[in-house]
Amino acid sequence: MRIATFGDIHGNLFALQAVLTDLRTQKPDGLLITGDLVYKFPWGAEVVDLLRSVPCQVILGNSELYLALWGSSLWPEKWDLPLARDLVAWERERLGSERLAWLASLPEYAAYSGRRLEDLVVVHGVPGNPFLPFLARPGEDRSPWVQNDVRVRELLAGIDADVVVCGHTHTTLLRQVDRTLIVNPGALGYGRGPNAGVGRADYALLDWSAAAGWQVTCRTVRYDPTPLHRALLALRGDYPVAAFTANRNRPAGTAAVPDERLDFVRYRWGDAPDWWEERDALPVWRALRGDGSVS
Repeated sequence: MRIATFGDIHGNLFALQAVLTDLRTQKPDGLLITGDLVYKFPWGAEVVDLLRSVPCQVILGNSELYLALWGSSLWPEKWDLPLARDLVAWERERLGSERLAWLASLPEYAAYSGRRLEDLVVVHGVPGNPFLPFLARPGEDRSPWVQNDVRVRELLAGIDADVVVCGHTHTTLLRQVDRTLIVNPGALGYGRGPNAGVGRADYALLDWSAAAGWQVTCRTVRYDPTPLHRALLALRGDYPVAAFTANRNRPAGTAAVPDERLDFVRYRWGDAPDWWEERDALPVWRALRGDGSVS
């Protein structure tokens, strides 16, 4: 059995198309998407439509929540930055109510069995929190969060799986803690740290056999960033962060354009809303998630 997994697309249709083309040669039996389909690139609607046209399982990411919670009583004041408001409003209008409802209804996790129940668990961040990431061992990155094995065991509490697939950091991660291998395939939208680079998209293949169990192969797909860059420049004056995103994805030798930078400080990893742990008891949350029992 072969499963392909990727996430953190963030509306980058060009990267998604490149990876789906590469997957035709890999012939996976299943496709798992770790969330963050939208937000930061302007083609969230096209990304949603394309993924809904192919057989795959999609997990809820924090970016889906930015859009789903807008205009509700659950929208945190700490997210209320002017340019972020413009960006969320633009994306919501373009996605439309049906796509937004579909995004808001996505499951927080998925579990699969290679040889026993929940042999493989897929989340966006960590189990129970799409805003909080799994990180490399202390010393392997510059994150302010130190995750030694004790902390990882706490985050994995209640999870009985050989493999946990996650996303959120935009950086490839393979970390073994006890019997659980944590796999982050990297990102399609844009990479961070060692995964940074224009025209780069990262994903992973998970192969399972009775003899070897789960085997992980990380793949990098290179695509021409020029059409992406040109398309972003063409949307200046329309998409609120077109210039910022174009500068972040400009090909070598291409000059930057004046931009207005979005301050993502209040959107950093781990910044879950204050009500997050009580979400399932909140009628507004249940209504956003499509719980038919809530009027």
